[in-house]
Amino acid sequence: MAAFEERWSYEVGEAGWATLKFSAPGEALEYPVSYLHDSLGDLAAMALALANGAHHARAVFMDEPGEVHLCMQGEGETLSYELREYADWASWGITAMDDYEVLAHGQALRDEVVRSVYRMLDGIHCCMGVEEYRKRWMEHEFPLRDYQRLGRAIRHM
Repeated sequence: MAAFEERWSYEVGEAGWATLKFSAPGEALEYPVSYLHDSLGDLAAMALALANGAHHARAVFMDEPGEVHLCMQGEGETLSYELREYADWASWGITAMDDYEVLAHGQALRDEVVRSVYRMLDGIHCCMGVEEYRKRWMEHEFPLRDYQRLGRAIRHM
């Protein structure tokens, strides 16, 4: 099982756009992410839930139109994940939640997922800062509280 951190990245761009990159066997997937949804906040909340033992968690990455969901589930240390693509905004009820294509799936260790998301958040926090993030992302604040909580949770894992 390859380390989860090697499979994905989330990069904040300019003026309300980010890029989700995910590597699946045989292909590299790349998706634009719009400011319409707080995807960074979702990632932080997903990782925090997993750090606290949640059996299911997801993060939504909206495009205009369409969206991708990173869905994690599992009761123990090993989680199953799926990267699901929706033709429209399922999270807003515009398309059915069961109408998706699975782009990638596999397994990852819970602590690797949590630490990978924390390192990504830490990179944004340290290199860009809260104020610059707000300027770029427009509609949503940097998820500072969940970032801090996640840091504390990691120390206890």
